[in-house]
Amino acid sequence: MKRHVGIGLIEVLVALLIISLGLLGFASLQVANLNVGDTAWSRSSATLLATDLLDRARINRTQYLAGAYDHDFGEAAPSTTDCRANSCTPAQLSRFDLNQWLNLVSDSLPDGQGQVSRDTSMSPSVLIVQVRWFDRLEQSNQTLELRAQL
Repeated sequence: MKRHVGIGLIEVLVALLIISLGLLGFASLQVANLNVGDTAWSRSSATLLATDLLDRARINRTQYLAGAYDHDFGEAAPSTTDCRANSCTPAQLSRFDLNQWLNLVSDSLPDGQGQVSRDTSMSPSVLIVQVRWFDRLEQSNQTLELRAQL
């Protein structure tokens, strides 16, 4: 009677196939995790940026009420003086705030843009901050809108 010694070639190939499928599944999960993480990071950044502008407008409420913070998507950031180094009027501060905020949005998010408007039909008026960016997972623009009464 003949004895079989060691592992046969078929068993080795089956084991390699099973391990390869497991590794491919793990790699696809990692890629999906990175994409979802990127989307979550972008949404969190957009939320923080929107609340940042809300706080800036709260501090300079008179200029907010006058419409100095209003800005549409695609408009260029207003030119301004540096209010960190110089003393500024409230009007100059609003332009400085808006300029800094728009630069933060464009630097922090892929194709990031910001829009600020007021809904004056309510009393007190409502500040509407919108942040738009390109989401790589969805392959489309996403918009976050935050509303606050100031």
